[in-house]
Amino acid sequence: MRFKLKIMTYEDFLFSQLFMNHIENNETEYQELEYDLIFPEVLKHQKLFLKSNFNVDVRSEYDCIVDYLINEVK
Repeated sequence: MRFKLKIMTYEDFLFSQLFMNHIENNETEYQELEYDLIFPEVLKHQKLFLKSNFNVDVRSEYDCIVDYLINEVK
């Protein structure tokens, strides 16, 4: 079996979509990378976001992620 099913959470989906949107619409070091090379970077940044000061309960998850991406993914 080539593919193994992994359940993606809403939080995983939201982060990955916002990450991809960010790198497609801004000049970043990831802009020209192929998907298979971007994937580990998305995971890395998601973990960093979760541990960061951008991840707070007083704002929407969307806004927290966007702020993280604007400030930390260049």
